This record gives sequence, structure tokens and C-alpha cells, in this order.
Amino acid sequence: MTATESKNGHNGHASPTDPEALRQEIARTRAGLGETVEALAAKADMKSRAQDAVSTSVTAAKLRMREGVEQVAVNAAYAGRELRTHPRQAVQRSLHRMVQSVRDRPAPWVVASGLLILAALIGYRKGYE
Repeated sequence: MTATESKNGHNGHASPTDPEALRQEIARTRAGLGETVEALAAKADMKSRAQDAVSTSVTAAKLRMREGVEQVAVNAAYAGRELRTHPRQAVQRSLHRMVQSVRDRPAPWVVASGLLILAALIGYRKGYE
């Protein structure tokens, strides 16, 4: 071991020989390690991160739901006015839009129909219990 190596620590910095300087270096090292451990713990805290993600998703879903409800209310008001002023044309337009919707996207209609049939069967069976 050379004289330089004995004076320097393993990291190439001079090792303090004064006890107070050693205490200060230990305190700095502990503080740095504490910060590192806290940062690693925060990254590893999956429960907290998952809760944050769920909270954000729920907030976004509530906003989309509110917007959807408002749009349904506006559409219902418009449809009501149309039905009162032009009942026959309004019904024809509605049926045409529904048929077009079934042609364009049949999957939701199939699912909805299946759920209605299931609900009817459950209601029918409960009537005989």
C-alpha cells in the first residue's frame, strides 16, 4: 500500500483524522443514505402509486359521466321538442337512427338484447317462486 493510499480512503478522498471531522462526515453520509432510502421507498410504494392511479381514473370517469349525462339531457330536451312539433317525423327519424346504429355497431345491441332477455327470464322465474 502506498503512502497516498493509506492517507486516502477507498473513494480517493482524504480521510479525516480529527474525531469531530469524522463525526461530521458520518452525519453527512447518514443524511445522504437516508434521502436515498426515502427516495427508493417512495418508488417502491406500489400501494400508494396504485391508489393515486385509481383516484385519477375515478375522477376522470366521473367527469366523463357528468358530461355524458348533460349531453343526454340536452338530447332528450331536443327530442321532446321535436316529438311535440313533428311527432310522425320524429319517430321515423328515431327509428332510422336506431336501425343505422344496429347496422354500424351491432355488438352493443346484441349485449343489450341479451341482458333484457336475461332480466325478463329472471323476472318470469321469480313470478313462479
